[in-house]
Amino acid sequence: MAATPASTPASHVLPATVELTVSGMTCDGCANTVTRILQRVPGVTGARVELSGGRASVAGTASTQELIAAVRAAGFGADEDMS
Repeated sequence: MAATPASTPASHVLPATVELTVSGMTCDGCANTVTRILQRVPGVTGARVELSGGRASVAGTASTQELIAAVRAAGFGADEDMS
């Protein structure tokens, strides 16, 4: 019988939710594009983008920096929502 590790490996990252502010979205098509962009980031398990409030809620293990970089690379503004 194999021994079970006493602690979780340092490389294991627990899922979390990251809140972002997103700028530059002018229509539902933009919000859908940002949603698809976020969902393609490795580690993302779900993304919800709100056009009217300019916010995105992203679940998974992707880092905030990876999410922001993906949105910015597509031509939109993005920052961590600290509110």
